[in-house]
Amino acid sequence: MKGFYNQILKINLSDQSYQTEPVADDILEKYLGGKGLATHLLLENNPPGVDPMGPENHLIFITGPVSGTPIWGSCRYGVYTKSPQTGFYSESYSGGTVGDYMARTGFDAVMLHGASPDTCWIEVSDQGIFFHDAGDLWGLDTFETEDRIKSWIKENRPDARKCGVVCIGPAGENGVSFAVIENDYWRSAGRTGVGAVIGSKKIKAIVFWGNQKKE
Repeated sequence: MKGFYNQILKINLSDQSYQTEPVADDILEKYLGGKGLATHLLLENNPPGVDPMGPENHLIFITGPVSGTPIWGSCRYGVYTKSPQTGFYSESYSGGTVGDYMARTGFDAVMLHGASPDTCWIEVSDQGIFFHDAGDLWGLDTFETEDRIKSWIKENRPDARKCGVVCIGPAGENGVSFAVIENDYWRSAGRTGVGAVIGSKKIKAIVFWGNQKKE
């Protein structure tokens, strides 16, 4: 379907495995845009009564059909989960450049499930999915974290012209219920405690890069 890749990336953090799943056009037509698809995925995959800070709670990063285009407002991305603040379905949004880099990976959504046995950061690209130790990043603020990951990508990934990083600081690491997910230094997915959820999964950051383009 135009505006989509019809592909979802599902990452199991508990064993650091992943798989891609196709999304049928009828689902994309029924659930409008990135928000509709993310809501559908969360309600389909989250079990009733799931603990927001437990491994069974899904965390979904998603873009929409205009992401990666010059259309005004296309820079936004969304984060969907069950909120540790409210105990209900939640959504949080941010701008900056990350939405564009997410759209270049070839996936419409990235779903995190489970919890990593050790602290790590994840590299999501059209060249593969990689897990990296975050021991040297844990405890750092988001500014330093973003700088270090971008420097690593520049040195080790010649195919990545640029990249986008989402990350947490000490608040997310320590489960503060209103912790944010930060990107582009000053941009935040700042609602509903999504930073606490990703921190509970021992994920310090995710970096996105690629060279895919939608039709």
